[in-house]
Amino acid sequence: MIGVLVVTHGKLAQGFQDSVNLIMGEQPQFDTVGLFEGNDFDDFKKSIYDKVSSLDSGEGVAVLVDLFGASPYNATAANISKLKEEGHEIRLITGVNLPMLIESLSQRTTNQDLDGFYKTALTSGKDGIKELMTELERK
Repeated sequence: MIGVLVVTHGKLAQGFQDSVNLIMGEQPQFDTVGLFEGNDFDDFKKSIYDKVSSLDSGEGVAVLVDLFGASPYNATAANISKLKEEGHEIRLITGVNLPMLIESLSQRTTNQDLDGFYKTALTSGKDGIKELMTELERK
C-alpha cells in the first residue's frame, strides 16, 4: 500500500488527519507532520525523513504539502535525493485539500501505483474546488 504523509504549517495536517478519521475511519500508512513556530528546520526535515522511511512498505510514499515553495515543501524536497538513494519512491504534491485526501486514500486499495496515485490526487484536489452559484447554473 502506498504511504501518505501530510506536511503543513501548524495544526493543519493534524486537522486533515482528524477529518479523514471521522469520514473514513483510521487509515493505515497515513501520518502527518506539522511545522510550528520555533521549530528548527533541520529537526523538521529529519521528522519528515523518518516518517517517509517508516511509511514506505515498498510501494512508495506520497507527501502532500500545503504550499509550493514554503518550508514544508522545501524540507520535503531536501530529503528526496537521500530517500531515493535508499530505494524509496516518493512524490511531492502541493495544495493538499480534503477532497484530494479522501479520494486518493480510498484509491490506494485498487492496486494503483504511485504515478497513478499522484494523478488521482491532483485531479481530485482540483475537482473538489467548487463555487455554489456556478454549480447551480450548470444544472
